[in-house]
Amino acid sequence: MAIKAFRLNSPLVAFGARVRIHLTTWLTVISEEPTRLAKWLAVVAAVSLCFPHALAFAGAEERCNGLGSACVCAESLDTNTHDGGNTIWATPSPFNPDDSTTKQCYPFAADPTVELYCGSAQFGPVAASTQSGFLPSGNRLSFVNRQSGAGICHVMHPTIVEAPDMTYCIRAYSRWEVGSAMPSTDPNAQQQQKILTIAGNIRGTVDYLNAQISFGEGPPNLHTRFDGNAFDAPVDFQSLGSVVNDCENAFCRFEICFDYSSIGEGRVRLRRTTIAPGAGQSTVFKPLGNTRRPNGIALDGAAGSGLAMFAQSYSPIRYNTHFIVTRVRPEDRNFWPGAACEVEGGCTGAQPAPQPTPQTTPMAPAGLIAR
Repeated sequence: MAIKAFRLNSPLVAFGARVRIHLTTWLTVISEEPTRLAKWLAVVAAVSLCFPHALAFAGAEERCNGLGSACVCAESLDTNTHDGGNTIWATPSPFNPDDSTTKQCYPFAADPTVELYCGSAQFGPVAASTQSGFLPSGNRLSFVNRQSGAGICHVMHPTIVEAPDMTYCIRAYSRWEVGSAMPSTDPNAQQQQKILTIAGNIRGTVDYLNAQISFGEGPPNLHTRFDGNAFDAPVDFQSLGSVVNDCENAFCRFEICFDYSSIGEGRVRLRRTTIAPGAGQSTVFKPLGNTRRPNGIALDGAAGSGLAMFAQSYSPIRYNTHFIVTRVRPEDRNFWPGAACEVEGGCTGAQPAPQPTPQTTPMAPAGLIAR
């Protein structure tokens, strides 16, 4: 496959037919005698009371827990093992990090096309202590993920099948190594790296949605886009700042929200927040799409969506943590996934109050209204 195809002008063309289905089965056998099991459960209860964080499953970050059913999935990448204790992170390969056990994005039971895959030269954990100068002092991270080299690499979001009147968002944190290779300033070199992407093709058509943050093919500005003929939004590439100035000496929190109105309109918001010890925030509101889809959307997922790390024609060094996917109803143009307290500080360890279940009856697309 030609590398140039990965420019994601269409997610369908961009990643072709690269669909993997990884099915993982766990079998747990409890063979303890009843009395021994009862004693063990008592010990577990006592420990959980004394040490509220000790038995918390990493991967279900506190923000995800607090959102309840509005949290679709999360991958914290805060672990040094995968697939049941494997400490070797050899690429190319899919990975199932051991910190994500509840509401994980991969494997995702309702969508077996979702994958956490990397074919870059390196993809794996480094101790969070090595990043202490670039993280808030109140962070609770043990590890962050380090990705370096060119090639396909991503943590996908699940397929989007939704009725109108909802907001779908993704968020992740990234930092680039000080002095890391940067894309050529010559656009003809076509050097770039994806950062965050909401994408998919309208099922059974070539109509696609692409909401994306990336940088490259010129100065290392943080480009934004909302294109594709799914909603036919006017194309622009407004900037969220600069990798070198904003996301080398501190981690950046990146967020994309797709607002799907009750009458089928499509809007996109994108935001970059440089967290402590840095500072600064930039938000882009994309022009309203020219096409309405009032009868629902079914977007087949595009490989390369979600936390996107595909680097084309050059080899950057990048650190990543805490990817989350959210969906809220009704549409809320002020909602953002927001901070991961494990990264930015402020975790309480308390169990959140139960959240109401959003009404999310999916509807297949059944027509267009052109504006």
